[in-house]
Amino acid sequence: MDHRLQARTLRTRLNDHGANIVQMAGEAASLFQQAGSIVHVRWLDFELKGYGAAVDHAPLHEVFGVPSGDRLSVHVSAYRAQTGRIVEPQQRYNQPFWHFFVESLPDLSSAAERMRGSTATELHLSFGPGVANYPASGAFPAGVFDAILPGFRAVLHLQLGSVAQ
Repeated sequence: MDHRLQARTLRTRLNDHGANIVQMAGEAASLFQQAGSIVHVRWLDFELKGYGAAVDHAPLHEVFGVPSGDRLSVHVSAYRAQTGRIVEPQQRYNQPFWHFFVESLPDLSSAAERMRGSTATELHLSFGPGVANYPASGAFPAGVFDAILPGFRAVLHLQLGSVAQ
C-alpha cells in the first residue's frame, strides 16, 4: 500500500479514541521512515521512548533539528507542557509552574489508565531536590495525562497530513 493511502487510513483510525495510541504511533513512525521524514521519525522516537534529559540540555526545536518556531516543536510543547502548582512550603507554595512531561507515550498511557480508575483529584509528583529554579514537587489535576494524550493524537493527525497528500 502506498504511504499516502497508509497515512490517510491512519488519520481516520486516530478518530477512534479507543484505539491503541502507542501502536498507532509506532505505525506512524514506520510510515514516516518510508516517506523519508527524518524529523517526524525523530519526534516519534522521543514520544515512544521518552524525552529523558534531552530537553534539559537544548530547546525542543534543537532536539528535533528544526528551526525555532517550527510548528512541530510548538505543538509538542503545547501538549507536553502542563501547568501544575508548587506544593513545597519553603518554595513559592501554591504558585503555578509549567512542567514538560518527559515520559514515554506508553508510560503516559498507562498512567492515564491508572488515574482514570482512581478517586484522586490531584496527582503529586516529586522532581527531587537540587534542580536549579525548579520546584522539588508539584501537584497537577488528576486528568493531566488525559490532557497530554489527545494533544499528541491531534498533532499526529496533523503531521500525517504532510504524507497523506
